[in-house]
Amino acid sequence: MQKRFMLPFLKDLRQTLAVAFALLFAAAGSRAEDAPQQAKAPVKDNANERHELFERVLKLNQVQEPELSAGEMRKAFDALIAATRAEVEKAESPREKVRALNKMLLDERDVSYLSNVYWRDATLAASLLRKHGNCLSTSTLYMVVGDTLNLPIHMVLIPRHAFVRWDDGKERINIETTNKGFEMSDKDYLRNADQPSEDDIDKLGWCKSLSADEALAELNVTCANHRCGENKIDDALNFLDKALRLAPDRSDYALQRLTIMASIPGKRDAARRQIVRLTDERHRRSLPPSVVTHALTFLAEDAAGGGDHEKEREYLLAAFVQAPKPMQQSVLSQLAFCLRALKDYHGAVRYMELAVTLFPDDVSLYNLAILQKNAGDLKGSLETIDKALALNPESWNLQILKAGYLVADGQRERGTELFETLERPRADEEFWAIMQCAFWVQCRERDEFYVNFEHALQTAKSPRIMEWVDQEPDLDFLRDDLKFQELILKHRPRLMDKK
Repeated sequence: MQKRFMLPFLKDLRQTLAVAFALLFAAAGSRAEDAPQQAKAPVKDNANERHELFERVLKLNQVQEPELSAGEMRKAFDALIAATRAEVEKAESPREKVRALNKMLLDERDVSYLSNVYWRDATLAASLLRKHGNCLSTSTLYMVVGDTLNLPIHMVLIPRHAFVRWDDGKERINIETTNKGFEMSDKDYLRNADQPSEDDIDKLGWCKSLSADEALAELNVTCANHRCGENKIDDALNFLDKALRLAPDRSDYALQRLTIMASIPGKRDAARRQIVRLTDERHRRSLPPSVVTHALTFLAEDAAGGGDHEKEREYLLAAFVQAPKPMQQSVLSQLAFCLRALKDYHGAVRYMELAVTLFPDDVSLYNLAILQKNAGDLKGSLETIDKALALNPESWNLQILKAGYLVADGQRERGTELFETLERPRADEEFWAIMQCAFWVQCRERDEFYVNFEHALQTAKSPRIMEWVDQEPDLDFLRDDLKFQELILKHRPRLMDKK
């Protein structure tokens, strides 16, 4: 099963998405916690005070960690604020204050760049309690501390990364929270992000000092992604509604809502029509290139789920022509798997090797390993998996893939032992179910496969499993089974929203 890339986090699209926004808010009323932030009064020096932005971020954190103790978080935050305030008050200039903040917030915290446990490493609790977080976690901590101390600290987003900035309207200081507060220029940040297009930078606000509302919108989208991974689609849509109330000009959020809406029975066709409308020449001129690319790749996935791989290829080629550089890797990966569906396994490997060259991360290597195996290079595939695990040893999907391929390589006991050590992830329900099927396919265990396959089909919310069924040559020994055929005939129409 192909591992999807996380597409980039997404001005004026109100006319273009008029129909979409009407759907978004038709049944959604404003709530107090979703209202824009009001100008805040100076913070009192009171250890027991509650801080609005912190409380809102804490509430979002508990979506991903329902077991999280609010009392423990507040206690830790109050202690950190007291200590940090004492240091900051000694400083006079903005740079001196930033140095004090860096000392208190970053010196004693570690950074986690790659993890399949995103809920653990991307939240406020990761940095505040566990002192080990990724760029979003460390930036969120820095932002809420700055807000509480009435300092002009803003979150900043670029493709695949977050950092913070001191921006008081006179002086701007970029603060790299994953490197002890190291200062980099905007130009360097954008270059490291593979230089998104000027249109994307302008319309999506890349490298902009975000307001508290805009930062909260991004955290709501993170919660939406988490709920989506749990197959809680209605909850995911609610979080995207909140994000759009806080940041109504984010066209990427509006598109993401449509793609998630497509997972609701009876809504996929309506979502598909609206996304097709966004990609026509008249509308796409008002959209940033990354949003158009994302829309086209969704349509490609939709075509693939319906078994129309020539149409899938047509959409993907259109996407690649105008894809900003940060998204080229994702489109190449999808083209590679489209070639797999068309039985051109060696061509698929060549496309995927190009994607790996552009961005040699664990996701690209995972996908390359699958295609190498399909092309008959099982030894090379296992070597590629080990390279990917060296980058991200926690990746459960890499470990399941390795377990199955060890079985295929005649190392059944070793592969089975590895498989039995793996724990179900917190928010990857659909992908986990498909990967269970993939393991039992390698074992050639029909009974275990069908138990897992029926479950995966029954719980699926998108056609991803149908893409896998159509593409995976290791399923060929099952395709003549009447049971296999009946399950496909039963579930494909539902997943494609076709009667």
